[in-house]
Amino acid sequence: MWFASVAEVKNRLSHYLSRARKRGEPIVVTHHGTPYALSQPLSERDLEELDWALARARLARAWEDDDDALYDYL
Repeated sequence: MWFASVAEVKNRLSHYLSRARKRGEPIVVTHHGTPYALSQPLSERDLEELDWALARARLARAWEDDDDALYDYL
């Protein structure tokens, strides 16, 4: 894991993205010394897993207040 300030990343974004990809290491972006964001390389599999996780979360929110009226109807 590597740390860089917002200003450093802003000035050399392509360098930091390339470094993360080549070395496979995440970069923690800091703001006034405090962790602010995370940049890390992603694979196609990572994206598929993220997509499923987001879909599950959206479905869970959509069904939160469902009173099963549709199932009662069927």
